[in-house]
Amino acid sequence: MPVSLVFTIRPLAAAQTPASLGRAAHAAVLRLINDANPALAAQIHDDDGPKPLTVSNVIGLEARNHTAHVHPDRWLRLRVTLLTPALEAIAATWRPDALAPLDLDGLLWRVEAVTANPVDDPWAGSAAYEKLASAVINRSAAPSRWTFEFATPVTFRQRGLNQPLPLPALTFGSLLERWNAFAPIAFPDEVRRFAEECIAVSRFDLRSRSEPTKGGIPQIGAVGRVTYAAVNRDRYWLACIDALARFALFGGIGASTTRGYGQARLLDEGDR
Repeated sequence: MPVSLVFTIRPLAAAQTPASLGRAAHAAVLRLINDANPALAAQIHDDDGPKPLTVSNVIGLEARNHTAHVHPDRWLRLRVTLLTPALEAIAATWRPDALAPLDLDGLLWRVEAVTANPVDDPWAGSAAYEKLASAVINRSAAPSRWTFEFATPVTFRQRGLNQPLPLPALTFGSLLERWNAFAPIAFPDEVRRFAEECIAVSRFDLRSRSEPTKGGIPQIGAVGRVTYAAVNRDRYWLACIDALARFALFGGIGASTTRGYGQARLLDEGDR
């Protein structure tokens, strides 16, 4: 069952910190996993394929010139998604009273709360793969339009270059790769072709944003909203696309999702 956890955290001291803490947050989460299962943590670190988790940057940092001032009186958030039962079992032990402060680039942060309840935070939640794919399993009708919110930069790697535009084939191709890596129900690779040939961008409100990489080189991505619309109403392919769209909250989209990129979610009709 994929799960999206939102941590409420606060620094133990006032400090200036890098505005980009995605790598540090990923390292801190790997340490939590390592405490429970060193072999699994090593496998996640070393595996070149899709990762079974995503990790956000610290959410709510007010950055200026790539740095941010933080203070113990101000609580911020950190979001972690987990895609396998083994990680879900480990996360069940992540209670604030049992967790040591997180070391993010040398600054310690206390975990005040951890939630998977969307009532507490719209970016939290959990859902069985079978529930996400219910339209496929039940052969029921699925929507033909999907609006995504990209809260952090989304970018894709193509032929050694970064492509920051979330075109349908790239967006749903990325989701398909992660879904098939971890879900018990695999979708055919033709889903990618359906997205390329039969899904169009019907509306978008995007802007570019750059984030520094480990070497300090800016990496460009897009943030904002995109609405995708299917021009082919085949029930099976629409059901597959709908499952992937619902999976976006957990799987993330595009490259570098373990260090804060590609944080995305499907919006409800009322939020569009």
